[in-house]
Order: sequence, then structure tokens, then C-alpha cells
Amino acid sequence: MADPGTAARNLLAEYDSEYGLGEVPPSPVEEIAESLLLLDVVDIEDIRTIAGAPQGAGRISGMLTTADRTIWVDRLESERSLGRRRFTIAHEIGHWLLHAQRGEQGNFERFCRAPDLDPGGDPAKQEGEANDFAAELLMPEEIISTVSADCGFNLGLLASQFDVSVPALELRLTKLKLLPAWMHS
Repeated sequence: MADPGTAARNLLAEYDSEYGLGEVPPSPVEEIAESLLLLDVVDIEDIRTIAGAPQGAGRISGMLTTADRTIWVDRLESERSLGRRRFTIAHEIGHWLLHAQRGEQGNFERFCRAPDLDPGGDPAKQEGEANDFAAELLMPEEIISTVSADCGFNLGLLASQFDVSVPALELRLTKLKLLPAWMHS
């Protein structure tokens, strides 16, 4: 299995080869899920109402069910933040590619809560991998390192360009050691 960043870059290259990537940012995350990976993206009021969804864990941002190739996204959260919605979709694509190997490992129901991860898998590790994958898919290092400096690290402008939330952008820039020291909170 490729590391999350490499897997995201490979997926972008595969999409570009198949459909043409066009102008990035923003990455066409929903089109990648639906057109390239043949995953349905479905908005739902409350993911906990899906049969087999984890209960008692509070609201769930997203969930992947491999049996029906569906990414479920919390509609209310999506309405509050399109950037959050895009990150959730990218995160679930990460689970699809990194942990379900495009559905080849069997009929997994979901990946986003500890009891639902494959046995023997480290839940924190898998969630971190899916987050790293999503960050690279939405904010490719090669692009964000150039664009962020060009716009003077205007986080609002950058978040708008990449169509992500400001907190996700700030975390990405921090992890890549691109955020100037004076901007650290």
C-alpha cells in the first residue's frame, strides 16, 4: 500500500489521465469519487439512521459503506461548510483506497469509528492516514507550497481557492512547515 500522500497524488494523476484535471485548485473531489471510483456520494440528515451505523457516538460527519459503494455525508454539516463536506468526501475516498483497496478486501460496512475498523487495524492510524490522504487530495503539496507564498499566506483567500475550511488549510500548512512562524496560534 502506498503512503497516503502518494496514493492521493496517484489518484489525481489517474483522474487527469482519464478525464482531464483542468484547473486545480480546487480538486474535483466529488467528481473523482463518482466518475473515477464509481462511488455514490449521498447527503443524509443523520448518518446514524443508516442500518449498521455506529450508535451512541454523536453525530457522524461521513461514513463509507463498501457493499453499496456509498459515501454518506452529514447534510447539516455540509450546509454549514462546503469545505468540510469536501474534506469528508476526500477522507472517505482515502478509506476506500487505503483500507478497502477499492472494495477488494470484502464487504466492509464503514471505517470512521473505532469499533467499525477492520480487526487488527489501528483506528487512530487509519483515521490519520485518511486525513493525510484528504489533505493531499484537496491541497496538493506541490501546488499549495507555491500558491500560499504567492498570496502572502492570506488564509481566507487560500481556503477559498482550494475550497476547504480555514482550519483544514492552517493544519495543512503547519504540517508542511509552510506557515510563517508569526502566524502560528
